[in-house]
Amino acid sequence: MYRDILGDCFLLRFPDGEKTVHMLIDFGILQGMPLAKERARRIMTDIVSVTDVIDILVVTHEHVDHLSGFYHARDIFEPVTVKELWLAWTEDPRDDQANRLRQGRKTAMSLLEKSYNAFAARGFAQEADLEEDQGEDGSKHTSPLDGLRNVMSFSGIGPSSLGATADATTAGILNTLKARAQSVRYLEPGQDVFALAGLSYVKTYVMGPPRDDVLLHKSDPSKARPEVYALSADSNDGYFLSTAVSLMEDGVLLDADARQKLKLSLPFGFRNLIAIDPKSGTVGAQQDPIAQETFLKRYNDPEDEWRRVDVDWLWASETIALKLDSDTNNTSLVLALEIGTGSDSRVMLFPGDAQVGNWLSWSTYVWPKGKQPQDEGVATSQSLLAKTVLYKVGHHASHNATLREQGLELMTHRELVAMIPVQQEFANKSKHWNMPFPSLLKRLEEKTLGRVIRADRAKSDLQAPATNADTAGQLTPQEWAGFLANLREISDLEGPVALEYRLPAPAIV
Repeated sequence: MYRDILGDCFLLRFPDGEKTVHMLIDFGILQGMPLAKERARRIMTDIVSVTDVIDILVVTHEHVDHLSGFYHARDIFEPVTVKELWLAWTEDPRDDQANRLRQGRKTAMSLLEKSYNAFAARGFAQEADLEEDQGEDGSKHTSPLDGLRNVMSFSGIGPSSLGATADATTAGILNTLKARAQSVRYLEPGQDVFALAGLSYVKTYVMGPPRDDVLLHKSDPSKARPEVYALSADSNDGYFLSTAVSLMEDGVLLDADARQKLKLSLPFGFRNLIAIDPKSGTVGAQQDPIAQETFLKRYNDPEDEWRRVDVDWLWASETIALKLDSDTNNTSLVLALEIGTGSDSRVMLFPGDAQVGNWLSWSTYVWPKGKQPQDEGVATSQSLLAKTVLYKVGHHASHNATLREQGLELMTHRELVAMIPVQQEFANKSKHWNMPFPSLLKRLEEKTLGRVIRADRAKSDLQAPATNADTAGQLTPQEWAGFLANLREISDLEGPVALEYRLPAPAIV
């Protein structure tokens, strides 16, 4: 696991006789991180020092913190051969459902871009009377545009520098990787198990993303501002925001279909819609001068200023942005890699940034296909989770990307180790995100008996829990010694660059 970034980058090495199979899972750093480009180039330099052939490159989903490194270090990456690129079915251009999802995402992103530009141009970005708010996950919101900025940055577009060119967006980076790879493989959840790169001792299970649209769009909502807005047929707020943005843009008019959707989504009779400027009349609002005068007189009454909602409605753009972010996370390709055979086999779980719906869908699959969960010799999500000895914690250990009862609590193996790709100082202070989420981190430490490897911590930070060895409910001194012996720090001339964990030998025999 590469260090000191708020982003994912994992290089896996599997022995194959005298050769080694190399698998790279994601390579991204979130926009705004200090020295992000320099850090990406150091990481890619280390990767290239290990191998000039990536047998399998996995991109879990289309977010900057999983992709941007390929752009920042593109010249260093250029000589590397990529044999296979693995993507989720959601990226398949031949898939009708995937195409609908991508078109919906494209439409939503276009709307959010227009929203940001329109609102920022009118000074709403620095709205003085907006109070700081805090979500249930501890993250802070300082203006309605925070969510817009964050989601736009995840896709590599917007006000920051990464999105200056088309090939620097997540879509552009992904297209470049598709062109680079010798072959592209689109994976389906629940498909037949297959050997990783021909290695007989490594079986690959594809667990997500789901095909079920309900689960694909199911995330864990915030109580402070529930993520119930979506740019889809069942979202009234999407139509309101789309209409508002259209009316704010010069030369943009709603077509007949958009006007009809707006009319059907209004919470009151269309006859009660009053136009307060000439363009508002284009959506069919009544342009009665007397009605306008009466409304504006009452609305602008100083005594009723506290009731005005000039800015409050902008939260619609943020909630739509946050829902889009969650939906993209839920398209994460989820892989379970089983090492070895029989009851002694071990599993490495890489869920990307999968959220609730993706996790819930895993229980619907049984391997081999056609078998029942109770049949002898089958594999299910429950049995794979019970064998998990390495868990790549989803979404930097945020509050809504690790399921409890149907996730972490099912990981019962004595050798369980968790890896968290997080940079807490940047997440907390710069982004105001509560990562890692305290209660999740506490439970991870309990489940792993202290073996939590963090991208923002050194190996020496694990010495303290090792001092509790042999106490009730803790590892033995021998177990701690074995774990620490398999954990290695990797540095370059500038300092630490990665933490390497080696699975105990019995897991690959």
